[in-house]
Amino acid sequence: MVRFVDIPLELLPLIFDSVVRAQHLAFLSLVNKSFNEFAIPRLYQRVYIYAWHTEAKSKVVLLFQTLSSCPRLAHYVSRLEIRDFPKALSSSSYSNLLNLCIRGIRNCVNLRSCAWTRDGSLESPILLALQQCSQLTELEINGHDSGYYNPNILAQFSKLSRISLIMPSAQVIEVLPSWISATGPTLRNLTMICQTSSLITDILLESLAPSMTELDQLFIMGCPKVTHRGIGEIVSTNRNGLTAIGLERLSPAFDMTLFNNICKEHQAFRRLRSITLAVHIETPLLTWTSHVTELLSTAPLEIFQIYATTPTVKVVITDEFWTSIVTMHGSRLKRISIDRMSISLDALRGICSQCSALEQLFIVTARINLDDVIRCFAAAQSLRAIHVNFYCEVNETEERSMMNDALRIVRHCPATVSQIGCDTRVWHVRREVRMNDMAELYTVPILSRYENPDIPEQFLVARGA
Repeated sequence: MVRFVDIPLELLPLIFDSVVRAQHLAFLSLVNKSFNEFAIPRLYQRVYIYAWHTEAKSKVVLLFQTLSSCPRLAHYVSRLEIRDFPKALSSSSYSNLLNLCIRGIRNCVNLRSCAWTRDGSLESPILLALQQCSQLTELEINGHDSGYYNPNILAQFSKLSRISLIMPSAQVIEVLPSWISATGPTLRNLTMICQTSSLITDILLESLAPSMTELDQLFIMGCPKVTHRGIGEIVSTNRNGLTAIGLERLSPAFDMTLFNNICKEHQAFRRLRSITLAVHIETPLLTWTSHVTELLSTAPLEIFQIYATTPTVKVVITDEFWTSIVTMHGSRLKRISIDRMSISLDALRGICSQCSALEQLFIVTARINLDDVIRCFAAAQSLRAIHVNFYCEVNETEERSMMNDALRIVRHCPATVSQIGCDTRVWHVRREVRMNDMAELYTVPILSRYENPDIPEQFLVARGA
């Protein structure tokens, strides 16, 4: 009888690559010396702390105690995500923690990606320590410096391929042109996420455009002073054409007609594989959808995400629009997300039956239509992830179970579905083999805890107004 510990060593990397929970990798590292040798590098390759983790702030302290005192373990860290941080500390305790962070980061000699997003937790010494990480190419930070760090330090990061700024302050925006100019030759992805910032304007984007000719991906959210003019300048000066773009909650004056003309003139979307669009409730939908259809007509589109800035059943995209999208892109589309707006059953049926490559589908529906929606899902033979949000119905008074809804969906869906979500919950789907009274085998879908450290895609698509 072969024991687990007798597995050939060359198979362990393949097995461990499928283990997503850090806790499970930690358990594997305790089996024996060989398991430890393969599990520890994977355990420390990506280190992350989210605000919803149990005792997250205490874990920050423990993490940097480890990284600062054990260079061997810090050597394995490629991706560091600090999304919570203890701020309610005494002056001496905070100073000690800051020193731990600096020493720990300096030991992460193979660090390629860092996210430090807790407001008020990023300080100048941390940025200076990150600058010494010679392999760092991705930086995601809270741009609200609030005097905690000197924004001028940012311009010294000159070899980044990805920059993500959350809620940038006026001081950070002031430094942005010189920073983008310094890192422009290597910059491939720029993300700016705000709530309703008036600091990011068309004039700013026009000043950045000449330094971003090599950009592949652009995501702008929550900037009501940005119109087709600023975005148009970036796409028209881009050398190779963007592969992904997100235009979310920009100015109501954003003219899709004029933007379409700019993109057509410069063949700006000839490589575009992913687009995320937000629709204002005041938008004239017939004109808007007509120009979006034309805008995407030459794109090799694989991901299409659309939502209304205000949750409402009043925003209804016509079936003709979805027919056009499916006709043009159905053979390539892998993900479609429709949130905060309605889609008809006929349009949904067309998406599920004609998009042969579709792997991820996110929609909103009324719970009373769930049976009809499930029948549509059954026609999509390549689905891997589904998420259904339900409109809150005025006459719905009884408590309902999201897990029951999720099970109801997966029982009628293709066996390819491995992730299911309803409203605010997400589960992994595993299939248990059973035997009936006639000795015939069959499978039963079972919902299990979502264990992937990545935030489910559905919660990254729709942004609150």
